[in-house]
Formats: sequence, structure tokens, C-alpha cells
Amino acid sequence: MKRIIFTHSFNRNLFLLTFFSTLLFAQETIQTEFLSIGDGLSSATVQPIIQDSYGLIWVGTDNGLHNYDGYKFTRYKNIPGKSTSLLNDVIWGLAEDADKNIWIGTDEGISKYERINNEFVNYDFSELFGLASETGGRVFNIFVDSKNNIWAASLGLHILLYDRTNDQWNRVPIRYNNETDDILTGGITLTIIEDKNGKIWAGSRSYGLVSYNIEDSCFVSEDIKTENSLIDFTTNENYITDIYADITNTLWITTRNGVFKYNQETHELKVIQEYNYAKLLLWNNWNEILPDQSGNIWIANNYRGILKFDGVSDEFTEININGREKRKDGSSDIIFTRAMLDNTGIIWFGSTINGIMKYDASREPFINYKYSETDKNSISSNQVFCLLESKFKKDNIYVGTRGGGLNLFNQKKQTFSKINYNVIKDQFGGSVRSIAEEDDGSLWLGTWGDGLINVDRNYKEISRYTLDSSSFNSLSDNSVRVIKKDNYGNYWIGTNQGLNLLNPKTKKLKRISSLLTRTYPQELYEKSSKFIKELKYTARIEKVSDSQNLSKPFKVIKPRKYLVISGGEGDNNDNLTYDFGWIQNSKNDTIWKINSTSTTYHLGGALKNRIVIDIIDLKPGEYNLLYKSDDSHSYNNWNQDAPLFPEFWGITIVELPDEQQVASFESFLNESDDGILIEGNNIRSIQISGNNVWIGTDANGLNKINLEDNSVKIYNSTKEKENSLSNNSVQFIYEDPEGILWLATNLGLNKFDPVNETFKVYTEDDGLPTNYIASILPGDGKDLWLATRNGISKMVTDLETGQVTFVNYDTEDGIEGMDFIALVALKASNGQYFFGSEQGLSAFTPGNSNTTEPDLIFSDIKISNKSVKSYDIEDRPFKTSLLELENLALSYDQNDLTFSFAALHYSKPSKNQYAHKLVGYDKDWVYDNKREVTYTNLDPGDYTFSIKGSNRDGVWKSTPKSISIVINPPWWFTTWAYIGYGFLFLGIIFIVDRVQRKRLLAKTKERMKLQEAELRAESAELQAKAAEAERKLLEAENSRKTEELEEARALQLSMLPKELPVLPNLDIAVYMKTASEVGGDYYDFHIDMDGKLTVVLGDATGHGMKAGTMVTTTKSLFNVLAPNPSIVETFHEMTRCLKMMQLEKLSMCMTMLKITENKLQMSAAGMPPVFIYKRENQVTEEHVIKGMPLGTFSEFPYTLIESNIKSGDAILLMSDGLPELVNSEDEIFGYKRVRNIFEEVAGSSPEEIIRKLKDAGSDWVKDNDPDDDVTFVVIKVK
Repeated sequence: MKRIIFTHSFNRNLFLLTFFSTLLFAQETIQTEFLSIGDGLSSATVQPIIQDSYGLIWVGTDNGLHNYDGYKFTRYKNIPGKSTSLLNDVIWGLAEDADKNIWIGTDEGISKYERINNEFVNYDFSELFGLASETGGRVFNIFVDSKNNIWAASLGLHILLYDRTNDQWNRVPIRYNNETDDILTGGITLTIIEDKNGKIWAGSRSYGLVSYNIEDSCFVSEDIKTENSLIDFTTNENYITDIYADITNTLWITTRNGVFKYNQETHELKVIQEYNYAKLLLWNNWNEILPDQSGNIWIANNYRGILKFDGVSDEFTEININGREKRKDGSSDIIFTRAMLDNTGIIWFGSTINGIMKYDASREPFINYKYSETDKNSISSNQVFCLLESKFKKDNIYVGTRGGGLNLFNQKKQTFSKINYNVIKDQFGGSVRSIAEEDDGSLWLGTWGDGLINVDRNYKEISRYTLDSSSFNSLSDNSVRVIKKDNYGNYWIGTNQGLNLLNPKTKKLKRISSLLTRTYPQELYEKSSKFIKELKYTARIEKVSDSQNLSKPFKVIKPRKYLVISGGEGDNNDNLTYDFGWIQNSKNDTIWKINSTSTTYHLGGALKNRIVIDIIDLKPGEYNLLYKSDDSHSYNNWNQDAPLFPEFWGITIVELPDEQQVASFESFLNESDDGILIEGNNIRSIQISGNNVWIGTDANGLNKINLEDNSVKIYNSTKEKENSLSNNSVQFIYEDPEGILWLATNLGLNKFDPVNETFKVYTEDDGLPTNYIASILPGDGKDLWLATRNGISKMVTDLETGQVTFVNYDTEDGIEGMDFIALVALKASNGQYFFGSEQGLSAFTPGNSNTTEPDLIFSDIKISNKSVKSYDIEDRPFKTSLLELENLALSYDQNDLTFSFAALHYSKPSKNQYAHKLVGYDKDWVYDNKREVTYTNLDPGDYTFSIKGSNRDGVWKSTPKSISIVINPPWWFTTWAYIGYGFLFLGIIFIVDRVQRKRLLAKTKERMKLQEAELRAESAELQAKAAEAERKLLEAENSRKTEELEEARALQLSMLPKELPVLPNLDIAVYMKTASEVGGDYYDFHIDMDGKLTVVLGDATGHGMKAGTMVTTTKSLFNVLAPNPSIVETFHEMTRCLKMMQLEKLSMCMTMLKITENKLQMSAAGMPPVFIYKRENQVTEEHVIKGMPLGTFSEFPYTLIESNIKSGDAILLMSDGLPELVNSEDEIFGYKRVRNIFEEVAGSSPEEIIRKLKDAGSDWVKDNDPDDDVTFVVIKVK
């Protein structure tokens, strides 16, 4: 037998020559993800990785075995002294057989994991084969062939085959040079595989490449032909580490020293890659060869990194890991061991110290472009303001920034170059918010302070449009957010202060007004101003200062038309005028006034500068001009921009004696009413759709302008209308190929059908990462890509079901800037997406969506908060593996169920989505993305619990996974019980009938003996006396009961604590309303020396004084027994005392809690359930604790429940008074309604919770007194 000698020496010069030659090969960088100890692995040294038939990932480490469902690692380890635990914690090999057992190769032999029992069957090779060393039984590899034969490759036993019939492992002989190794001692084999023809191959340290001869039941060494006679697979530095048979049945072979291909037919061996350095390092023992879903062949090449072949040629690509640097000697800083391709296309690599590395080829790699002081080719500013792909300059994108001006991004070179323009007023030093490009390459730049700039293809300025305070025909504002070209070649320009329309041919600019920005024609202002300047007015109040109340009389001699001009201050939001004028006649009747801001026009400057110009008819008589101003923004004391025509501030009336003058002014006024009038002046987005122009505003919703008739229709958000826009801030408008408008708002994504005028809104409840949507771009098919204020989201629509799923991307996916800016979005012609934020420019090319459906599993079921995994197999309510469970039969008291489940798709498990439905309880599927759901207090009956799941790309499992559940009724509610009840009822009726017949017969005979006259006399006398006696008796009884009830009520209230406990970690509130006939409710508190709080809530049987007596007795017992730490013992002692007092049939129902810090203990004796709201998962637990009332049964086995409570949790104790309230319709209030109300307000204070419950009960009975006491105690954890 040859000995293996390890050495670390090699020829350095030869290594350098080899290293530099490898640089000639192609290289590829991949994005990966790592899982290690921080994610739940017990060790970062990972060897085998497999995926089982259920979709679970199994991982072998040097510190135990794990399975992984995408969310957590479950560890299996050796437990000394437990024969059914794992044989050894050092794992080398893993495989699953056709019976779904997992076979594990360890340092000492093999373990078989049986899922049903959750136990291991162990085969200790040291014992079985009498090996001197425990590690001599080490199993490097386990392989299950197509016939379900199980093979093992070992350290000291060569190759073994499992004999299933006799449950034993047998060594397989190897024939070398026609001689069989009969001694079967020693020998290393690292790998076993099966080729496409079913032939078994192995790599032996002693015999090289060997194949299994079925007839002789032995392995035979292969006769290999090679041009290089020096290649020997039995040498210490070149023995075989892995084998793979490709689709042509060619064998790919890795050794400690290279990569080879072997042709089975010609027996020729081809050298693909040989290494002449580091031949004997320890970690070059490990390789893995595997194909991916595209036909490429990957080789995990130990410390030499990863090689990728195209599967056809012998050329390969060296794989670089993004963010990882190679060592100076050219080797990888990650030493790879084994690898596995899962059913979704992800490759999992094991490593020596780096845990698991995952590579997902379909993952969208995000590229983030940021400003760098040291890189002249970087973007000039991280605040990206706009994007436009140039049609004139191919492969280039214009990028507008805030403070960094305009950039040109070359997609091929991946470089940015800054384009300079003349910055004048921009406070940031140059900001381009919007761009439009002409066919000749010239640009329109919408800036943030310098208006609209037109530059030629060489970026020389042609013209500039800015705000001119002296002209209403200038640009409405210097901050230009959006520029869009319509089908007539005109540009629609949206600014912070209004919409503008530019004809680029005539260079004429026109403002599109809103109610706030509309103006009269410039000529009307000028002609009106001329009257004032030439003093041709009848009367005038001018230059009005703060806090004035002025008047000016004037007379009218002849009937005339008069021009009224009044300027002042108006509120943009409240539709009020603060500085305004009006006209009164001699009777002080107002004959003209400004009604509201909505009837005014803009006077220039600040938007609150308003004016009205009107023509009125006046008859002869005396009149008064009047004007009133507030305490700010007055003539020459402006607190915002002054009006364009300050001379109009006040009120002026001008006589128009000339009919021609009247016609001229009426013409101007009519012209001012004929233009397009939109709502909103802060323009956020524009979309051109045929002859319609859609305008999104900041606070006034969506405007539709019809260019054929200049009509405008407004769509806004109204609470009164269900079918409306969700929010009036429309940040972005995208029109899909079907003509549907998608609107990005501050309150979700709106889908608007312009034909039917219907809205569909998607919000965070539907899976969006935030309701603030910034931009929208088209994806594949009906998919959409959304930029939001909280990352990027992909909207995926299932074409068959119409189900919409949102796939969200955040910093975990490589995005640096999560807060994206509205409108800054681009889908380039090459399919690449760009989104801009305050942290730079993010770009990505979407990979093909991973269409592999996830596998679904139930990972746990809890019955009454106890996991079925903790049950012994004999006590478990099912006998299969949980993964195979289809039917579950439970008893009536096993009706509190918690289901845990997972969708096994590992592209991004945290982004997988979930839905569930309990048929028989839930009406519809619940899409809440929860992996655990609880149902409490289920009624006996048949149920089916089903789950659905999707992968991160929104591909849902087509077939839900389900468990049929039967909750059997108690025996007294079964069919046979009802049959028995029927016979018993019939028997009782028969007996009663017989007895009654005999009694009636006897009475009849007796009555016949009496004389009729005597009977009448006596009857009359007796009736009179009886009536009088009954009246007196009733009066006495009513008086006694009234006194007794008042005494009982006073006694009951005196037993209650005078004040509530004050504790640093708890807030407590109580409520009690006694019934008209006192019901016997009682509550109390006790605080121990160590701060433990004991709380009781009780309900005595009976009413009135009897109930009061029981409350008094219970109060005394509680004062004595409250310090007892055991609730159950306290219940037993109370029962003992009550029974000794011989209170007949009186008893006390009671719930008791003990709270110490975050620990809660509770039990109950015949009381309603306790509701506990858990803030962490926002779930309300309903604890129904069964038990007999105190004073009935001695030593009753009361149930004790323990739970942890955290800050924000809330506890509700109650008597049966509230849930059993009955309204006028004879309907019961019910426990479910109590729970729903409590769950809705559980996040509030205890007092608010009580108020909600109390009001709900009062409303239910319309404020009538309850029939029973209503009491509840609410405890809130601070």
C-alpha cells in the first residue's frame, strides 16, 4: 500500500510563470451572498451541501449537521450517551435516498436520519470493521444511484455498499491489473458518481480511476491512454478529488493538481488545466464539479478559486467574487470545498472558514454611481435631479444634478463628463431638474433657479426664458421641474408656480393658468393703470396701509357703466380675502364686492396678491367706496413679493361714458375667461397622451386637458367618493400600452382607467415598501418598476389569476440610496434601468425572473402552544413525518392551533411572500406575508388549512399545500350520545305520562265525593282570602328584596380595593357596573414584598345577598392566601375552606394572575378566557382555561399557563357580563366581538381600552341596565 506524504514546498519560479499565464484566461465577477455563524451555522467550515426532495438545504460542518429553510438553521449534533443522536459532529458527506432518508458521512462512519422519528440510526465503522483508529471509518462521500443503491467513499475502507436487506455495510473489492484486492485494508476514495448509462465510477487514491463491474461485483481500474505518461492518478499529489459525467457521457475529473476530461470510448485522457505549484497543500483535496441550468460547468477549485466552462469547449472563465481580493500569489482568499446547484438555479459553495457562499445568477446586481473627489470621471453631484437618454448621441445619457449641473454619462465607457452652462441665480451653483432634446441634438434645460435654457448641440446657449415680474407673458417661475413635448411640437413646462406652453418655432411662451395663477390680459392692466395715472377716475381709495377701514363717497348723476378695479390680499388655501373693497348705496346696501379668492385674478408677485376688474351699471344716487385691510402685507409694507401693479392696491371706480370704451374692456374681460384653467400651480408631472395632456400637481390632484376643445377635467381625492384618487399629490404619470395611467402619489400607486374613470389603489397593505411612490417605469409584460421613498419595488402581475405581488429591493440587495427623487427614472434602450436619489445614481439590468415555484412545507404545528416536535412518537396525533402530513385528527380540547410554514426558494427568502386560509373559518385567502398563524378555540368540525407562497420575483406556487383537520366533539356531543339522549327523553316522557295519568284519575274520584254547592261556597271564600294574603305577601317580599339588594350592592362595593396598585412597569385600569339584581362580581390586587403582583377577578354564583356573602368570604380568603406563590395551591385551599363553611350550592368562579417582571402565570376556575395582546407580532392570544368553580370539587387539577410579556403587551380579564349581554333583537354580544374590539385598541392606554369596551356594551343594550354585573380589568406593560 502506498503512503501519502504531504509537503508544502514548491518551485517558486515555476509558480510565478503559471500564475501569470492564468491571467490570459477570461475573467468574470459575480455578486454573492454569505451565510456563516452569525446566520445560525455552528461552524464556518462547511463541507457537503445538498437539497432534499422537500426543498430543504442540508449542510455538513465540522461541528454538526444543519438543515436550512431560508430563515433559520436547525442543528443536529452528537449527544454523548444518546444512541439515536448523530454519530459524530464532523460531517464529510450527505445524500438522500428514494425513501427520503438522509445519509450522513462522518468522521466515525455513517448516520441515517429518519424523519418520522426525528432520530438517527448509526453505523460505527470502527466497531463494524475493527479499525484501530476512529477516523479510519471516516466517510468522505455518500452517493445514491438511480437504483437507490447507497455507496460510500471512505478514508480507510475504500468503497462500501449498503445491504438494505441485512441492514449492513459491505466493502467492495477493487481489481487492479487483473488482480483483486482481497485484503481490503486501507485505501482512500474521495468520490463516487454514476454516468448517463448507469455505470458507477470512483476515484481511488490507490487505484486511480475505477468503474464498477456488475457481473464480478467489484471495481476495475481503468486503462487510460494519455500523451503525457507522467499523469498518474495514484500519486500523492495527483489523486482524484471529484468526477462528473456531462451530457455526452464524457467524464470530467479533478485531481489535487488539475482538471481533465476522459473519453470512455477511446480511453483517452485530455489535460484541461494542470498546476505546477502547491501540489501537496491540505485543502487541494477538495473539488466539486457541477452543471448549472444553462449548461455551464462549474468547478469549485479549492484555494485556486472557481472555474466556469461553457460545457462545450475546453475554454474556461476564472470567476472573481465581487468585493474579494485574491492573495498576492494569485490564489483565492476563499478556500472552496464542495458545491451544490439547487432547484432554483442557485449555486451553493462550501468553504473552509467563510461558511456558505450563494451565487444567484438571476439576482439584479445594482450599480451605484457616486461623486468622488479623486475620480474626474465620476458624477459631479450625488443629488441626481433628472435623466434623459440621448437619441442624438448614442449610448449616452444626460444626467441633471443639484449643485453639479449637467453631466453626460457614457454607458460603454462608464464615465461622466460635466457640461457647463451659464449659472446666474441658482442658489446651489447649477441644478438641472428636467431635459428635452430636439432632433438636431439641441437641448432644453429646466433648471432650479435659472429658468428654461435652450442650448445647441455644442451646449452653447441659444435663448433663456425666466420669470419677469413686469410681464405676465414670461415664464411663471424659475424652477422648472418637468418638460414634455406634445404631438403638435409644443413644449409643456411645469414649474413650482404654474404651467407654461412654449411654441419652439415662434419662441412664444404662454402661461396656463389655475384659479390662483390666472391673470387678465396684460393690455387690460395697462389700460386700467392709465386711468389712474391720468386721474380719470370717479373715486378712489389708494395706498392702503395696515389695519385700515376706509370709505370714500361719490355721486352718480346719470345712469352709466362703471369700471371697478380692486386689489388686495387673498388666502390661497382658505379662499378668504383679507384686504378687500366693496361698494354700498345710500341705504348701506352692498351692491358690489369681492366674494372670495376664487373669483379673483393674480396681480403679479406673490400669489396672495389678488385683483378683480369688473363692469357694473349704476343708477343716479349717492354711493360709498369702502376698503378694509388686515395687519400685514399692505402698500409698501409687503411681507412677500410686491404686486406687479401696486397702484391697484385699494379700490377705484371709473366712469365709462363711451360705448366703444365699454366694448373694449368687455372684450378684455371675456378673453380672460376663455383660456384653459387648471387646478393647482405646483406642477409635479406631465404625460402626453394623444390629444390629452395629463397634469399631476402637488396638492390639487390630476388635470386632463383636451387639446381639441381646451376643456379641463379634474380628478382629485375625496373621502366621500370611494372611486377616487388616493392622494392629491401626483408625482409621476406613466401610460402603459393599454392606455391605463399609473399614478405615483404620496399615498400609494394608483391605476386609473381613463375610459371608465375607475381607480384601483395599491398601498403598503398590498406589499409596497412605502406609500410614497416617486417614479414608475415599464417592465416585462405587465410588470412595473417603481422608485419609492423606501427603495425600489417591482410590481408583478400573474397573467392567469391577476394577483399582484410587489418584490421590494433595499440595501440588502445593494442599493445605497433608498430615498428616490420623483421623475428621476429612466429605462434605457439597452434595457438598463436608472433611478436617481440624494445618494447618487442607481442602475441595474434586470435578470430573467426566476420562474421556479417555491416548495412549500409545514415546519411546525403547535397544539395549545406545544410543538408537535416535542411529542413522543406514541403521543403525537399523527404517525408520519410532519413534512408528509396530510390529515390531522384532534380531540375537542386540542383546538388552539399554530401553524408554521415556509416557501423554500432561496433567491432572497426574506422577500418571499405568503398567504393562508383555513377553510371552515376564513372566508378568503389572507395575504399577510406571515409564516406563522394562530387559531384559537376552534369549534369541533372539519377544516382544511392551506398555504401559498411565492419566490422573490412574485412567482406563486400553483398548487397550495394543505392539511385536512378534524376536531372531534366531546363524547357527550357525538351522534351516539344524541341517540342515547333521545331514548332517555322518550323514556322520561313515558314515565311522566303514566304517573300523571294515575294522579289525574285519583283527583277526579276525590272531587266527585264533594257536594257541588259546598265546593262553590268554600271555593269563593278561599279565593277571597288567598287574594288578600297574596297581595300582602308580595308587598312584604318586594320591600325585603329591595332592602336586600341595596345591602348586597353596598356590601359588594365595600369589598373592592379603594385604589389601584401603582407599579413602575404596569398600567392598570378597572371597570365595574352592577346589575339591577347584584351579580356578585369581584376583583382585587396584592403586591408582595418582592414586587410580585397578584390579580384576581371573580364572579360569585347567584345574586343578591347570597352573592355578597360569597364575595365577602372570598375577599377574606384572598387576603390570607395571596402571598402563596402557587395559584393552584391557592385554588385548592380556597375550595377547602368554602366547602367547610357549608354554603350550600354557592361557589366562586375566579381568574388569578401573578406577574413578576416579564413573567406571567395564570389559571382560572370556571371563568371566561383571558386575552393577551402581543405587540411584537400584533396578535391577540385567547387563553381558554378550563376548570370547576371554587368550592365545588376538592383537589381539582387546575391548569397553570405561563407566558412572557413585553413592553406594549396588554392583558384583559373579564367576567361573563359583557360577552353575554343580550340586545333587543335577542342577539348575544359574544366573546369574538370582545376580542375584536380589544385587538383594535390594544395599543392604547388601559383607560382608553376600557372606554371602548364599555361604550360598545352600552350601545349594544341601548344604555339599559345589564342583567348581570359587567366587570373587566386591563393591564398594560410599559
